[in-house]
Amino acid sequence: MNGLPTTSSRRSWWLAGLLLLVAGCSGAQSATPSDANEGRVALQAVLDSWKKGDLPETLALRTPPIRVSDGDWKAGLRLQNYKADNEGKLVGTDVNFNVVLELKTNKGKVVKKSAVYAVTTHPQLMVLRQDSY
Repeated sequence: MNGLPTTSSRRSWWLAGLLLLVAGCSGAQSATPSDANEGRVALQAVLDSWKKGDLPETLALRTPPIRVSDGDWKAGLRLQNYKADNEGKLVGTDVNFNVVLELKTNKGKVVKKSAVYAVTTHPQLMVLRQDSY
């Protein structure tokens, strides 16, 4: 033997390098943290739309679209007012915002609720209501 790698050994190293490259690229893309400023703007657009009386589905028609999930909104409660924290907190790749909601029930009763909205800005805009804080 002359000390040169065999064809099968070169293929193994090439395949291992390719797998590392692919794994590194896909991992970096999925770990992109959401942008707090963009998240704040999206949350405000969502809450203003709810307050105006729009349906959550209308936000999916915007450019860029915003996907929204909020049980009270879907149940038909009206948003009278809200107060959101200016600074979000990065949790994983989402930005969480604490919000105090003033809602009007179908019977006309006004209730205040505390909520946390998880906002994702990558790869698409999503605003998802979490449990209260």
